[in-house]
Amino acid sequence: MSELKFYELTPNQRLETLNLPENVMMALKDAQDLVSGQIIENYVSNFTVPMGILKHLLLDGTAYNIPMATEEPSVIAAANHGAKMLNAGGGVHTELLTDNTMIGQILIHQITDYTALQVFLTAHRDEIFAKAQATHPSIVARGGGLKNIELRMVTDNMASIDCFIDTCDAMGANIVNTILAGIIPIFDVFHTQILAGILSNYATQQLVSATVCLPFSAVGGQDIAERIVAINHFGHHDVYRATTENKGLFNGASAVTLATGNDWRALEAAGHAYAAKTGVYTALATWSIEQQQLKGTLTLPVSVGTVGGAISALPQAQNALRIIGERVSANQLRRMIVATGLAQNLAALRAIVSDGIQKGHMRMQYRALALQIGATPDEVPQLTEKLTQLSRVDTTIAMQYLNELREKS
Repeated sequence: MSELKFYELTPNQRLETLNLPENVMMALKDAQDLVSGQIIENYVSNFTVPMGILKHLLLDGTAYNIPMATEEPSVIAAANHGAKMLNAGGGVHTELLTDNTMIGQILIHQITDYTALQVFLTAHRDEIFAKAQATHPSIVARGGGLKNIELRMVTDNMASIDCFIDTCDAMGANIVNTILAGIIPIFDVFHTQILAGILSNYATQQLVSATVCLPFSAVGGQDIAERIVAINHFGHHDVYRATTENKGLFNGASAVTLATGNDWRALEAAGHAYAAKTGVYTALATWSIEQQQLKGTLTLPVSVGTVGGAISALPQAQNALRIIGERVSANQLRRMIVATGLAQNLAALRAIVSDGIQKGHMRMQYRALALQIGATPDEVPQLTEKLTQLSRVDTTIAMQYLNELREKS
């Protein structure tokens, strides 16, 4: 009998090949579950990301509690601070700017006659729609499916047949790829020129805009508001600042995406592409002073779902959606993701131009350091408070003060 390949082994058998200490082996085994082992390849254990709550974000007139999953200290605290500031202006108002379709691409190269390709597409349009419907009838029954198809020239000899597909409340990557596989045979006359049929993560037909208007008092006065506008203006002209500002924004938006079982990598890829849509990479959010108020806007391409795939398979993703409410739609979730990104952005900008970003951030870092050196949950608040008063902190200093704390106790 031939030796089993690694992917053919059970999770515990895979662990046993890694020559791990017994305590590490047991910890990894204890974190296993049956569902996760069916989702990814070469599964051995689960890696848990802490989940917290963005409490009471006022969105389009309704207050929501929004789950956020992240390993980075201070992100959720900042999001909550941002939400309080946004709520002071009546909350966030959102708008769906496009038709909420995913884009699938049939990629064609070595084109010698672009007109012939366009004529073929027009002549076979009805056949393409019929085949798409037959390929995935269940999504059509829910009101989705192929909605439009366009030919887009990429270079002189490369083109993309863009298929706009409504995937309803599913993120829909598999739906799109299945439909593309179904309709490609119609283009058999071009089969030697077709490279692939694949979805695009650049979700320009799933744009969501969030807007807020705040009194100056919400951020600490007119001077702070003007400084927020100024540093954001910097992010619209300097790629180094823009990259950092956008990363902070995704601290919030991606945390909601991850908590709900969605693909945060797709969100960020689309967002960064959208930040460079003019050919220059800039800050995604825009802040300005209008009519003696601080106005903020954020538009993002957001492709997420509330059913299907890992969302339906992972109990914690379903539990996170239940935190938001019963029967959350994909469009509702998209609005929340963008609103959370705007809250995160405002909190970061305000912190930078007022007290400095480190004040709140380091308090959370010191809490993590306290746990790292063995402080108990009861000791963590006291030790953290002491460390925040110091000008310099490292592991040795933190351990010294923990020992002093225990001696006093």
